[in-house]
Amino acid sequence: MTDELEAAERALAIEHEAVYAYGVVGGVLDPGTAEAGRALDGYEAHRARRDRLEDVIQELGGEPVPADPGYVLPAPVTDASSAARLARRVEDRSAVAYAQLVGSSVGVLREVAVGWLTDAATRGLSWGAAPTAFPGLRPVTS
Repeated sequence: MTDELEAAERALAIEHEAVYAYGVVGGVLDPGTAEAGRALDGYEAHRARRDRLEDVIQELGGEPVPADPGYVLPAPVTDASSAARLARRVEDRSAVAYAQLVGSSVGVLREVAVGWLTDAATRGLSWGAAPTAFPGLRPVTS
C-alpha cells in the first residue's frame, strides 16, 4: 500500500466522521441562522470530499471503507456553543488529515488536498478557532 493510499484512507475516515458530526451540529442550530447556514455548507463540503476520496481510493487500487452507523462525539451537543466546539474540532481533525494527504500525494490530488486544507482552516476560523501559522501541522486532541 502506498503512502498516498494510506493518507487518502485516513482522510476518508475523517470525512465519514465529519459528515456525521455536521449532521449533529445542524440539528441543534436554529434554522435560518448564519450558523445553520455554515453547518449546511460544512456538511455539503465534507460530503463532497467523502465522495471524491472514495473515487480516489478506488483509482489508487484500494477499497473505500463505508461509514459507521454512528460515531461517539467528544461531548454532548445541545446548543449553539457546543455545536461550534464540535465544528471546530471537525475542521481541526480534517486539516490534519489533509496536511498528511498533501505530504503524501502528487499532482492533481495534492492540489485538491491543498484546497481542502485551506478550506478546513478557513471554516474552522468561521466557527471561532484560533488562527495558526501552519494549519494541520499539530497534534489532534481527542
